[in-house]
Amino acid sequence: MKEYDVIIVGAGPGGSTAAKEAAEKGLRTIFFERGRKPGEKNSSGCGLGPRMWRDFDIMKELTPEKCPSMREGAAARNYFVNNDGDVSGYIMTKPTDSVTYEPARSWITMNCYRSEFDPWIAKFATAAGAELKTSTLVTGLLKERNRVIGVIDEHGEKYRGFVIGADGAVSMVARESGLRERWKQQQVTIIPQYDFQCSPSKIDDIMGDEALAVWWSAIFPASYQVFFHDGFHIGLGNWMTWWDKNPLYYLNKVVNLEYFQRLARILEGKPREFHAHLLPWQGGPHDTHTDNVILIGDAGGFPCPLEAEGIYPAMVTGRAAIETAAQALSAGDTSKNFLDLYDRKWMASSVGEEFKTGPELASIWRALPFSPHATMSWFVPMLMELIGGIIDWSEPHAVRVRQIARRMKRYLPQAIPFIMKEVIPLLTAILGEEKMNLLTDPGKLMATMPEVEEAIALAFMESDKEERKN
Repeated sequence: MKEYDVIIVGAGPGGSTAAKEAAEKGLRTIFFERGRKPGEKNSSGCGLGPRMWRDFDIMKELTPEKCPSMREGAAARNYFVNNDGDVSGYIMTKPTDSVTYEPARSWITMNCYRSEFDPWIAKFATAAGAELKTSTLVTGLLKERNRVIGVIDEHGEKYRGFVIGADGAVSMVARESGLRERWKQQQVTIIPQYDFQCSPSKIDDIMGDEALAVWWSAIFPASYQVFFHDGFHIGLGNWMTWWDKNPLYYLNKVVNLEYFQRLARILEGKPREFHAHLLPWQGGPHDTHTDNVILIGDAGGFPCPLEAEGIYPAMVTGRAAIETAAQALSAGDTSKNFLDLYDRKWMASSVGEEFKTGPELASIWRALPFSPHATMSWFVPMLMELIGGIIDWSEPHAVRVRQIARRMKRYLPQAIPFIMKEVIPLLTAILGEEKMNLLTDPGKLMATMPEVEEAIALAFMESDKEERKN
């Protein structure tokens, strides 16, 4: 039996971060990858958020020379597809003035393919002294007196040490440790996607600084499109409880949209790969650890509760797991009770802040873009009336406002219950009961904003002056 301080099952970004952190602390560390190299088995690509550059120094070393598919994007386009399958409008967004740091002021995401990013980040772990074992599937956990003491691989080789489960949504470590049998259908999504090749010059000339697009629709679940240096992919997903047809049926609806077909033609996109993967998506992680075992990333249910981005949470929880493991090993106590420290650590991080409103975020997302027939069927035309109807020269503007108001009445029977059920609980969770009470009491709200009262008073004074002049 081989002896290690830390054994990490999985060499994705979370597993590699954990391996790097462990090796840098002087812990004898091994991490396993079932593929021939990290990233070989992953979905085609990803968007890396600015928080990674803020919170992980190694990200400053990521360059196009090391990751050729990298593409920085400062803009996101939102397409709105109506019940007839037509793009009835779109909105472009960029970083706003309230963003507090660089590089978030400059771009939204840095996109790249996992087949390049994962081996790049794994090298930091091996450079720090961690041992990487590739082409090896960890098939089970070693136990003594019903307590996990290590792992066993497909060749029967045994390894003893503290176990970190970084093995994704279908986590063997979670299952074999007794933390859970599997994710429930309402906790996990299936995500199919097509990947297209196209020339970098076409992407740059046609898409400019666009990083991604979201296709909000009344006929399929929200779909995402991500642009890389030499290609793009289009995908969608939904919880396992939702599908009434094969997921490819809905993905093909996106691809067959006239607008998407036109975009693919002008980009001269050529399909090159198909991917499908499972992703936990829920209001909050639970059962993240037991005796001598910690789960990180997808294995622990940490993808963002709103858009299910998983790389940043995996890296943050990987770091928190090793900080916890190091303290546990030093104290000679790797019991579940001691490892409660892990939950306190990730809860105190940016990931923990995200999950403070996790149930409400997941609920409104499930009820809005991922309920195309029930919600988006009225939400898309309502939103287009509000945004697009006013920018219209068909009638005098006052007439158009009255027309829009009359049209909006037909959406109120669906909109008001949705606001009461989904929006109000989310705002209450974010703002707190006290501030929500202010929103429903105009007098108290104005009292908290003296600058607004002052501006209004000044406006009335100027108005009075003008009247006296006349």
